[in-house]
Amino acid sequence: MMTVITDNLPVFVVIAPLFVAFILPTFARRLRLVEGLVIIANTLWIAGAAYLASIVLSQNGIPITYALGGWQAPWGIELKAGSLGALFILIIAGVSLMVSFFARNNLTEEVGSYERVARFYVLILLLGGALAGMAVTNDLFNVYVLVEIATLSCCGMVSARKHARAAEAAFTYLILATLGSILVMGGIGFIYIITGHLNMAFASQELGRVWQNSPHVVWMAFSFFLVGFGVKAAVFPLHVWLPDAHSTAPAPASAILSGLAVKGYLICLLKILYNVFGQTLMQQYAVQRILVIVGTLTIMAGSILALTQDELKRRLAFSTVAQVGYIFFGFSLINTKGLSGALFYLVSHAVIKSTLFLAAGAMISATGEGKISGLAGIGRKMPITVAAFTVASLGLIGIPLFSGFIGKWYLLLGSMEAGSVIPAVVIIAGSVLCAAYLLPVIRVAYFEPTPEVDVKDPGLSQKVALIVLAAAVVILGILPGPFMELANMAATELLVLK
Repeated sequence: MMTVITDNLPVFVVIAPLFVAFILPTFARRLRLVEGLVIIANTLWIAGAAYLASIVLSQNGIPITYALGGWQAPWGIELKAGSLGALFILIIAGVSLMVSFFARNNLTEEVGSYERVARFYVLILLLGGALAGMAVTNDLFNVYVLVEIATLSCCGMVSARKHARAAEAAFTYLILATLGSILVMGGIGFIYIITGHLNMAFASQELGRVWQNSPHVVWMAFSFFLVGFGVKAAVFPLHVWLPDAHSTAPAPASAILSGLAVKGYLICLLKILYNVFGQTLMQQYAVQRILVIVGTLTIMAGSILALTQDELKRRLAFSTVAQVGYIFFGFSLINTKGLSGALFYLVSHAVIKSTLFLAAGAMISATGEGKISGLAGIGRKMPITVAAFTVASLGLIGIPLFSGFIGKWYLLLGSMEAGSVIPAVVIIAGSVLCAAYLLPVIRVAYFEPTPEVDVKDPGLSQKVALIVLAAAVVILGILPGPFMELANMAATELLVLK
């Protein structure tokens, strides 16, 4: 029995949330049952993800492969659950479980009727399944299909809030995301034209043999992938959809969008860069220099724009733009420390930004005030919520003993190993700017006069979610353990592939 489970684990962790999403609308009028099913599904999902990670760790990173329908590559779709996939699925399942806890008994005010809440949960599960598929698929066209499922799910979550701004933000997101999808599809088309393969391993092998015959086609493919995924991951200046989308969505949606969805597109880009093109072609076309420039612009522009925002969720949204730049830096370094730092920072940011958006949502819901200046003294009224926000802020800044420090430290080591000064300087400058736009929120919450209003921490489920996520930020900073080990093995595997 265990052998059967192990052999089918790569497909199980993808279809489990999709299956629950399929049956959920049947119980749309019974909200408590819907919420219970979602939490049970996420609990089983994280158990499957943890089992997958333990297997990969015990096999020293050797991936589990699965041929859908029994059709072997290159004729069929191949799933490949290695260190990278196990790491990302584990964080998807973990964050999704905590977001589901936070959303329990807490969505009808923002979303509306029970049926609308049930549809919202369907979208979360569809997005989770799509992201898990992105982590393990080894097929380029499958990447495109999963990216489209994720994009449509995100648009639905943004528009779920009962507000005119939400519909406008969702429409803007849909238009720009469609443009990104067209470019991604174009890049896949170019690869297929010159290699005749959609399987990443076979396409990479053929590309290494024939790229000199069509150098301009390869450059076009690089360009289409970088811009297409750049739009979806909200790198500067392709970020214009993100601030409105993330700030107007319901708090659980904002946490999922910023914590997980953006990371899924980055994982797809990473796999295509290293598993299809490989480090040799990246260096041949100076892609690493492009990534450094994009990372620098994204960190600095996102941080400066965040400083100018008085609305809390918009400040956090621009912060997401800035943090994407750190991951681009790691992708550009082409060494183990840099890549493992980027992957660990991706995990850390998923937990941190989910905590920040959920805490911000709780504060805004309790006070009815979205501006930072209107949250004066709220730290004494909502101690658990603001404490979680504070822990996550310190992690994002990169203070030692918090998870963000580990990722940034490895990125700095990778920069020095690569002999690249610019990333190291920008990482430090970005951390200073991060402190400049997050610490004032903490100061206002704790040290400004407390208003005479009756606000308090949210319900038990919301407090549990915030406490667990904040604890994870600290635990990952002190004992990175298996997450850092998976990140190191994933980086080594990416660099070994030609």
